[in-house]
Amino acid sequence: MSQMIDPISSEIFERKPYLQNYFKNFQSEYRWELLPAKKTGEYYVSLDGNPLSSSFSPLTQATRLVDSYSLKPTDVVILLGLGNPHLISLVSEALAPGQILIIIGEDETLIPVMWDQFLKPVLQVPGRHLFSGEMFYPLFFNYLESLPIERVSGLKVIRNPTDTNRNPIYKELEEKTQNVFSAKMSDLLTKFEFERLWIKNSIFNLVHAEKKPPVKKPISLLRDKFQGLTAVLVSAGPSLRKNLSWLQDVRDKVFVFSCDTSLKVLIKAGIRADGVVTLDAQTNSFFHFMGESLEKIPLFADLVSSPTLLREPMFQTVVHSVTAKYQVDAEGSLVREVTAGGELAEQVFADIGDIQSGGSVATTAFDMLRFMGFGTIYFLGQDLAYSGREIHSTGTHHNEKWLTQVNRKNSLERTNEVIIRKRETRFVPSASGKTVLTDYVLDLYRHWFEESATSVKEMTLWNVNEDGAEINGIPSLTPAAAKEKLNSVPNHNYPWRELSIWSEKISNINNPKKEKKTTDKVDALIQNGSERLFYKIKTDLDFMESKLKEFEVNLDGINESNSSSPSFQESEIWLWMQSESYLRRLVRKTEIYLLRHKDLDTKRKNQIMFQSIRKEIRYLKRSLYPMMDAFPEKG
Repeated sequence: MSQMIDPISSEIFERKPYLQNYFKNFQSEYRWELLPAKKTGEYYVSLDGNPLSSSFSPLTQATRLVDSYSLKPTDVVILLGLGNPHLISLVSEALAPGQILIIIGEDETLIPVMWDQFLKPVLQVPGRHLFSGEMFYPLFFNYLESLPIERVSGLKVIRNPTDTNRNPIYKELEEKTQNVFSAKMSDLLTKFEFERLWIKNSIFNLVHAEKKPPVKKPISLLRDKFQGLTAVLVSAGPSLRKNLSWLQDVRDKVFVFSCDTSLKVLIKAGIRADGVVTLDAQTNSFFHFMGESLEKIPLFADLVSSPTLLREPMFQTVVHSVTAKYQVDAEGSLVREVTAGGELAEQVFADIGDIQSGGSVATTAFDMLRFMGFGTIYFLGQDLAYSGREIHSTGTHHNEKWLTQVNRKNSLERTNEVIIRKRETRFVPSASGKTVLTDYVLDLYRHWFEESATSVKEMTLWNVNEDGAEINGIPSLTPAAAKEKLNSVPNHNYPWRELSIWSEKISNINNPKKEKKTTDKVDALIQNGSERLFYKIKTDLDFMESKLKEFEVNLDGINESNSSSPSFQESEIWLWMQSESYLRRLVRKTEIYLLRHKDLDTKRKNQIMFQSIRKEIRYLKRSLYPMMDAFPEKG
C-alpha cells in the first residue's frame, strides 16, 4: 500500500481514480514477478517462472518492435500485454503528451508489481491509461466509447508477442476494440455527410411543428403506455413474405410496428400497421409511402426526417422523437449526446422523448417499442443478411423499382447479385444453424441488437425467422412455434386507437379528462415554442454575421500594424458558438480539419473558418427565410 501514499501516485489517482482499485489486495492464481535481465538496468516480467519477453535484453526487443510501427500524432495507440515493461516506456516516449495510449493487461495483481518502476512514470503523462484484468475491461470499453473520435485519425495496436500468442483474451479484446473504433469512425463519417442536413431538417420541422395537418405529437406522450402488451417489429428482410401468414393469424394479439421499407408489403397483404417508423433525412423515404392510403396510421419520425414527407397530409399524426446516445465518460459520468439539431427540440417540445439507435430504422423502431413499455417483442423480417441472395422482401419500393428494369438481359436475380457483389460480404451463423451471407453494415446492426438484448432484461424478445442471421440473445422461432406461444395471449381489441395519436377524438380508457388536458397543454407549448424558435435562430444568425464582420475589421487593423493575427477560435464569438451547439456542429468538419492541420498559420486558419461559417449561414438562411410568412412580424 506504500504506492497509495506517495505524492506522485496520489496525483495520478486524483486524476484517474479507478487506478486505486488495483491496490485492493486482489487474489490471483498466477505468480507475477518483475525480474532483472542479463543486461544491466533492464527488466522483464515473469509469469509462474516463465519470461514474457527476452530475459537477455528486453529493451532491444522493445526498440525493434516500436521501430516497426509508424505512429502519427493523431493515432490512438493500444498496447496489448505488459510482459515487456520497456515496451510501455518506449511507446509512451514515442507519443506526444496528451496523445492517447491505452495499456491493456490480463490480470489485476500484475499492476502493483510493475507500478513504481514502470507504470507510475508513464501514467503521469496526460493521455496515458491502463486497464488490466476482467474487472476493468468494461471501464476500457466505456472509455473507448467516449473518445472524441473527431480528434484522431487512426488506431494502432502494438502487441507484445509472448502475451498475445499465449492468452486468447487479447485477440478477443482487439476484435471488439476494432469493431467499436470502426463503428465510431463510421458514425463520424456519417456526421460529416449528413450533420448539416440534420440541422436544417430539425429546424424546419420544429418551426413548422404547429402546422396542421398532420398533427405533430412528441413520443413522450406514449412513454410506458403499453406495459404488458405484445408487439411485432416488421422489417423488410427477404424472409418477410414467407411469414406474412403468421402475422395475419396473430394480428389481433399484437401491436404491429412497421419499418418504412416494409409498410407496402404489409398493405398488400391486407395488414394495417399500428404505426410506421422513418428515419431518413433525405426525400428517398417518400417512395415507401407514395400511392398508399395512410390516414389511419401514425408516422413515427425522428426529428431529422425529411420535411418533404412530414408536411404531406397523408398521415393523420406525426409522432416526433430525437436520437440520443447515453454513455459513461472516462470520469464515470453519464453523458447524453443528441443528434445534431435535436438539442433545439426542447424549445418546442418541452419533453420530446429520447430514442437510442444503431443507425437503421429497425434499431430505432426497437427502442421506440422499449420506450413505449411493451413487455414482449417479436421480430419479423429481421434477416440482417442476404437470405436467398436477396436484399429485400418482394413488395418493397426497391423491388417495385427493380421490376421496371427487368428485361431479357437483366433479371431481378441479376440486379440483387450486382448489388451484393459491390459490398464487403462474409458468412455468419444463420437462425437455422447453417450459414448465411451478410455484409459489414448489416453485421454492425446485428451486434447492436445483441448488445441491446443484454440490456433489456425486463423484455422478452423472439425472432420469427428461419433464414436470416442468428442474433445472440434473441432466440429464433419458427412461425408455428411463435403462434403457439401467442395462443395464451388474449386479443387486445386495439386499446391504443382510443388515444389522440390514433384518433381525432381525445380520450383515454382510464382517464379521458387527463388525456385531453395533457394534449391541449402540449399543443399550446408547440404553438408558442415554434414561434420563439424561429425568432431565436434568425437572431442568432444575424448576431453571428455582425460579430464575424466586426472581428474581420479588427483583424484588418492588426494586419496593417504588422502585429500577429489573433486566432478566431480564441475569440468571444467562437466561445458563444460553443454554447449554441447547433451552430458549432455546422462547422464541425472545418474544425476537425484545422485540428489535423496544425502546420497552418493563424491567418490561413482564420480564412478557412470564416469561409465555412459564411457558407453555413447562407445555407441556414435559405431554409429559414421561406418560413418568414409562418408568423407575423413583431413590432
